[in-house]
Amino acid sequence: MDKQLKQSIKTAAVNREMIVVWLHGGGKAKGIPEVSADPDRVKINTIEGPVWVPYVDMKSISPVIRLRVEGKTNE
Repeated sequence: MDKQLKQSIKTAAVNREMIVVWLHGGGKAKGIPEVSADPDRVKINTIEGPVWVPYVDMKSISPVIRLRVEGKTNE
């Protein structure tokens, strides 16, 4: 696994930021990562509950950006 990817996960965990983890098999996990002492996997708190994802299964991660719309919309 890429050290930069592992560092990005750690930064997201410290900042309590939501991420999407893309897996090699085509799956994904969306949630907030948690700092842990386990060197081989990361704990991601999803809406379904906590999930442990091994670093070797990760293809990439993407941050989830929340936008707040203010004012009137046309809907």
